[in-house]
Amino acid sequence: MHRVLLISIFLLLSACSGNQLTQVITGSTMGTTYTVKTIDSDVSKLQIEQVLKQVNKTFSTWDPNSELSLLNLKPTHRWIKVSSELFFVLSQSQKIYQQTQGYFDPGIGRLIDAWGFGVAKVVQKPSRIQVSELLPLSSIRYLQLNNGQVKKTKDIHINLSAIAKGFGVDQVAHLLKKHQVKDFLVEIGGEVIASGKQGDRHWMLGIERPNGAKPIAMVLNNQAIATSGNYRNYFVWEGERYMHILTPINGLPADTDLTSVSVLNQQTMMADAYATAMMAMGSEKATELAKRLNLSVVLILNQQHDFKVVKINP
Repeated sequence: MHRVLLISIFLLLSACSGNQLTQVITGSTMGTTYTVKTIDSDVSKLQIEQVLKQVNKTFSTWDPNSELSLLNLKPTHRWIKVSSELFFVLSQSQKIYQQTQGYFDPGIGRLIDAWGFGVAKVVQKPSRIQVSELLPLSSIRYLQLNNGQVKKTKDIHINLSAIAKGFGVDQVAHLLKKHQVKDFLVEIGGEVIASGKQGDRHWMLGIERPNGAKPIAMVLNNQAIATSGNYRNYFVWEGERYMHILTPINGLPADTDLTSVSVLNQQTMMADAYATAMMAMGSEKATELAKRLNLSVVLILNQQHDFKVVKINP
C-alpha cells in the first residue's frame, strides 16, 4: 500500500548535555532523506549507507532489478526462493493484513500504479470500472509463503512502500546495536526509532499539527514512531480532494475523518504499516484496532472535527 507521506515528525532536541560526543549523519535514501544521531559512536556513513543500499536492492519498486521488482515479474503457481529479509517482511505483511482486516495490503501494486502513485506517472486517474477490473489482481491473500519460498496464485504486483521504510530504520538500528551503540536516533522520511538517551533525557520528538498549533510532544523511551497524514499531499478526483492512500478493499482513495495517525511500537516497520492502515480505515476502526492490539496511537481528526487530538494507550 503506497503512500506519499506527510513528514510530520521532527526533532525538538538537538543539543546534547555533558561531554558526550554527538555524531549526526544525513543523506538520501528511498526517495527521501535520513538522519542518524548517535552518542559516542564510530559507526560511519559508509556503513549506514551499505545497509540502506541493501534495503533498496531488496524492496525498491523504482529499481527494475530489485528483488521485489523481479519477483513481480515471476509467473504464477511457481515456488520462488527469496531472501530472508524479503520473506520476513512479506510474512509480517500477511500478519498485519489479517490484523487490520485487509486495510493494510501490499498486494495492491497494480492499483498503486494505475492511480499514478508508483513508478510510472499517469495522465488520467483510473475510472471506477478500471479499478474494479484490477481488484481481482490486487491482494496479498494471493501470495503463499512456505519455508523461505513464495508463490503467487494470481498475477499480483507487490508494493512494500508502506513497510519497507520502517524496515530500513530498524536495519540501521540493528547495525548500531551490533556495534554496541546504546544511545541513538534513526529517522528515514519521518519514521523514527530511538534508543537510550540524549544527554540526561530521553529523545523527544514533535508531531506536527495541520492548524499551526503547537506540536504534540512525544518522548521515545526505546521506541519507534511512524506517522501517516494527508494535509500536504493530496489529489483531486471526481471533484473531491483525497489523500495518497488507497482503501485496499475497494481500490479507491481513502476518504476518512483523519488528518494524521502516529503509532508507537518496538519496531518501526510495524508502526509504519499500522499508521497506513489506520489512515485508510478512519478513527472509529483505528481506535478499535489500537485497543485490540494495545497500540499507543495519536490520532488527529480532520478540519470538520476541528483537528481534535485523540490519544489511545498514551
